[in-house]
Amino acid sequence: MNDLPILILLAGGKSARMGSPKGLLDYNGIPWILEQITRYNHIKNPRVYIGLGYDLQKYFDVIPWFKKAIDDPYNYNGVEVRVIINGMPEFGAFSTLQKVLKKVEKHTEVIVQPIDVPLPSEQSLTAIINENNTIVIPKCNGKNGHPVKLKPKFWSVLLSIDLFVKDARLDTQIRKINTSSVTYIKVLDNSVYQNINTKEKWNNYLNIIKHSNNFKP
Repeated sequence: MNDLPILILLAGGKSARMGSPKGLLDYNGIPWILEQITRYNHIKNPRVYIGLGYDLQKYFDVIPWFKKAIDDPYNYNGVEVRVIINGMPEFGAFSTLQKVLKKVEKHTEVIVQPIDVPLPSEQSLTAIINENNTIVIPKCNGKNGHPVKLKPKFWSVLLSIDLFVKDARLDTQIRKINTSSVTYIKVLDNSVYQNINTKEKWNNYLNIIKHSNNFKP
């Protein structure tokens, strides 16, 4: 039974500041996007939906089975993976999110994660998933972060938002919601607020991981 949230990895951006697709960065010999998928495999019946846009062919060249996962779910390290293509990535991450959400069963919760934010430790991720509110946002050292958990009654409304309006952003839509429907849950993993969008930040992150004694993905 698929009773836990689907992880949505948003990897459709241009990665202009990084200079290459963020999801294909080398993480201990494997593409970063595969490491992100693997970090979700401790969840019961884990499912990951990947939103791609720019650099589509580069992803297919490095990870050929991504093309297969467009039509049928693909099992990777015990995780059921689907790939959804955003044909209009120039409209930004929200357009990719909309495209993916259209493929999600209407009664299913989701957790949304940009590819340039490391998925947090199992303990933090479990705490986010177990928190019961319409929207759940992790918070560490006073900073809000990702992944953000969304119940269907909220994310279903996102599907009808016009991409041409300035409010076509997830954070903007969350701010419109009654504060009682949003829970900010404190976690100890500061990866939730990292935004690894340059090679310098990526190298710093790898260095932190290398010298960390308590990191458990």
